[in-house]
Amino acid sequence: MALDSVKLPKNKADLARVIDEHADREESRLGYRRIMWLLAWHYLCGARRFDVFDPGTGALSPHYLDEEGNMEFQSQEMLSAIDRVSARLSSLDMRPKVIRKGISLNSVKERSVAQIVMDHVIPNEQLDRVKTQFAHIFTSLGSCGIAGHITNAPTIGLTADLEVIHPRELFPFPSLGADYTKARGIMRQRTVPLSFLEEMFNKKLKGSLKKMEWWEQNIGEIEEASVGSGSESNTGADSKYWSDTSQGSVNPNHKTKSALVKIRELWTYGVGDTVTRYVVSSGETILHDQEFEDMEVYCPIGFSRFIENGTFHGAGLFDLLFSLSREMEKLLKSLFNNVRDTDRYGVLVMPQGQFNDRAMLRDVGNGLRVLPFEPDPVVETFRPFNINPHNSGDIPGKTAAFAKDLLDKMNPVQDLIREKGRVDSAVGLSFLDEQINKAMTNPSRGVEQAFSDCYRSVLAGSIRTLMDNEISITLHD
Repeated sequence: MALDSVKLPKNKADLARVIDEHADREESRLGYRRIMWLLAWHYLCGARRFDVFDPGTGALSPHYLDEEGNMEFQSQEMLSAIDRVSARLSSLDMRPKVIRKGISLNSVKERSVAQIVMDHVIPNEQLDRVKTQFAHIFTSLGSCGIAGHITNAPTIGLTADLEVIHPRELFPFPSLGADYTKARGIMRQRTVPLSFLEEMFNKKLKGSLKKMEWWEQNIGEIEEASVGSGSESNTGADSKYWSDTSQGSVNPNHKTKSALVKIRELWTYGVGDTVTRYVVSSGETILHDQEFEDMEVYCPIGFSRFIENGTFHGAGLFDLLFSLSREMEKLLKSLFNNVRDTDRYGVLVMPQGQFNDRAMLRDVGNGLRVLPFEPDPVVETFRPFNINPHNSGDIPGKTAAFAKDLLDKMNPVQDLIREKGRVDSAVGLSFLDEQINKAMTNPSRGVEQAFSDCYRSVLAGSIRTLMDNEISITLHD
């Protein structure tokens, strides 16, 4: 990390204004990416018609039926491709492994102690669940974050609560242009209950709500940011209050409602990826401000990109395959409609008098229609023939097969066995597996980097907690 880190103002009012303006600026810059993430979620859930797509306002109107009220044809090729890639990433061994820096006895001892601590605070059951969620979001949307929170629970003792962070909550700091290497910090914007903040900072905040960004929402309702504006969902949010807006009769102590606060957390980087300052704000209020000039503190969030495209959030498999997948669906739908039209509207031409003339162009049997025809008397024989409806025939199927071939080539995990035929040699199977792993090198290293950054912060926080408190940990074989 470069030494030219950003210096934030000391004044709380100026600091809150800088953070608030930066978050608004990043939300505006990420309008297209955020609506594409929402489009990916609805598309993978089965929606195929979007009559409103406005990145400027974030409005997206998904529909599961076509304009005539019929179910849209769905080809789940992209969902299958995302599942294959995410399954390969989630199968990686992401358990923490501490590597010593030297060969001295002291470094061996420090590595052993650190490994014991990490084995205790990172349970395998939680890690298996978290890495599956991380792999899906990381693969489909292009980036994802993982955070570890040190907690001394009264039941299970010292543990690291791992949390998967959606990319819509993470922004670079400062704002970046075409050079995403200039990031000197990371910001997280999220919505939390008011009770969580009071417990986190050990102070009452109801008196400060006037200058905070907060609202009330029915307990258990979907957060508005997760469904987007214009979506067919009722979020249950009543009203928003912040700054000098009058609160009226709204009471944050309602039993059926929860007071939610939008907070923004900012970590600024120093030398060696250490954190120099950590700030938490909401609206015009600074909830927490701490500097770490003399402490070795790391950001608890590990962040990585699936495909590097020169931006902070990168690109995912949905960005790579969506256009081809949607066009292939339309072609397959056209192909199946052509086959259905042939069965339903095909006409069989037969000689005059060989069939009841009253059945002319009427359904006979399952979709068969008969047209009487008086053949030329010069012709000795006459064979019945079909008149097919005018359509593109099997051309959409051939084009769809071409699109499917392109999808398979762009997929990082390809079925090389199917392309090369049967392979009985162990050397051949090893070679094919190596070729598959080459395409997954960058995503695999990205996952490794994200979890490594998270584990580094967890280890540092665990050691500080153990030094300040008498806590026993379990030794594993």
